Amino acid sequence: MKVKTSVLQTGKWFFDKLAQQATRFTGHAEVGVFGGKPHITSLSGGGKRSIVMADLAAIHEYGAPSRNIAERSFFRASLKLNRSKYGQYLLSQVKPILLGKTNMAITWQFLGQEAQADVQTYMVNGKFVPLKPRTIKRKGSSKPLIDTGQLRQSVSYRVVK
Repeated sequence: MKVKTSVLQTGKWFFDKLAQQATRFTGHAEVGVFGGKPHITSLSGGGKRSIVMADLAAIHEYGAPSRNIAERSFFRASLKLNRSKYGQYLLSQVKPILLGKTNMAITWQFLGQEAQADVQTYMVNGKFVPLKPRTIKRKGSSKPLIDTGQLRQSVSYRVVK
């Protein structure tokens, strides 16, 4: 018995297209507090000096032991909590990207919006170190990270190519 094999080149265009589309897997989405927008201190005297929102976010995210401010991670905790959701979405987009039905810019745009919403939701619903009684009295609430809403509204995303 003889077996004859041959390779048909009729599908070569598909592999060329696949290689062309694969080069489009670039870029990423970043979520954070960008720019130097100043934090406006509350009327109840919450701060002694002006601070930009990115610095305020970093203080809450990592804490400031020298100022007796506890770490209340809202970026890292939220992104870690939702990591598998983002990974599943990326995997679901591979085939449509390779077939030219969507592109990475749209994919990163969606992931950025999703991560922004997740972080903002986590700021409201996350489990954080409780505020000190003095802080609760000053701001009139026991809810960490939420005072005027400025920090939460400052969370945004950007797509980097």
